Amino acid sequence: MFVVSMKYIHYLIGMFVLLSMFVSPVYGTETNALIHYSEIEAEIGDEFALEQGYSFKVLDINENSGSCLIGVYLNGEEVELDSPIGKETDPFEYIKTIIENEDEDDEEEIDYLVIRITPTEVIEEPLTVELEVEQFVDPEIETTEYHILDKKRSVDVGTPLELEDGYTLDASNLKDNSVVLTLRKNDSPVKEEEVEVGDLFTYSKTVDGKTITIFISKVKNIFEGTDSDMISLEQVSQRKDIVVETDVGITVEGPNGGKIREGDIAIIRYAIDAGDISKVQVLLDGKQIDQRSDVDAGTYSTVAESLEAGTHEVIVTTVAGDGTRSTHTKTFEVESGIASEAAETAAEVAAEAAASAVDKLIDENKTSPEIQKIVEDLKAPGFGSVLSVMIIALAVLVRRRG
Repeated sequence: MFVVSMKYIHYLIGMFVLLSMFVSPVYGTETNALIHYSEIEAEIGDEFALEQGYSFKVLDINENSGSCLIGVYLNGEEVELDSPIGKETDPFEYIKTIIENEDEDDEEEIDYLVIRITPTEVIEEPLTVELEVEQFVDPEIETTEYHILDKKRSVDVGTPLELEDGYTLDASNLKDNSVVLTLRKNDSPVKEEEVEVGDLFTYSKTVDGKTITIFISKVKNIFEGTDSDMISLEQVSQRKDIVVETDVGITVEGPNGGKIREGDIAIIRYAIDAGDISKVQVLLDGKQIDQRSDVDAGTYSTVAESLEAGTHEVIVTTVAGDGTRSTHTKTFEVESGIASEAAETAAEVAAEAAASAVDKLIDENKTSPEIQKIVEDLKAPGFGSVLSVMIIALAVLVRRRG
């Protein structure tokens, strides 16, 4: 009986193999690199931009079942969907079918998951749905905007992992099954979170109302050794950063709102056009005179004391919440003080009068060999007009008395 059963099983296996030769193979849905992850709240009619030209809109919400109706668009054109409905137990998925080897005999169709949207909770007042949004690379669209795409990386605890565009990733506070990951840009922290194995660690920024995932990774393993601790990451992708510089207007004026003279204070004002500024630093001629943290949009001022005459330089550096650093420079002039100006003016008048007197004395004593000799000697460098006229006048007096 056992032998018969085995023969029957072998027969079924053979038939299955034979039939499979005439049936197209069935492939599961493929997923490429995860390039967007966000958790958002949406009302009916809200539209959200994704990567690679994709966007989606919440068309309707069922407050009883918690499901929602989704529309997907590529470069503004509506995408045809098989099933536009998503709910927590059955997420909405946009799956794109691509024909591989279309011009060859081994042509095959492969399904790629591009967008998955999972409703997690519906709020009645106002009617809102909370969504978990995932986007994967569409293989038919270029991904030139990415530095890293679906790679594996490791982070040693205490040693930053160097990324692109000034970003680094630190691991610290390692515990039994968790670790704190800190993403920095230009040494400024932009995202810090405690994660466990299997968790996603992502960093997004909002530019012109669009949420852009800059960095994404999944914690694969946490290793705690005798001499070293290491965090293994997978699905690591980093998008090229989008830099939005902060505009800063700088003005400098004297204590009475006008010119700045030597010895005066200078009032330095700087107007910041954007909020979410984590740090502001103001330098005057290379020395820090003001520093602020967590600065909102507005106008701020600081005072520089007792400036010397000449050209001075103000540098205002801002560090945005996303780590973007912007530097703005302004130069200004400090004029000589009133006393100095009066002294200079008096000296100029005296010099002109002395020069006129010298010319007159020389003209009156052209025939005197002694005076002519003195005039020649006074042409040497180092003699001022006032001193010259004094010497010539003395010589004339001596000659006349003689």
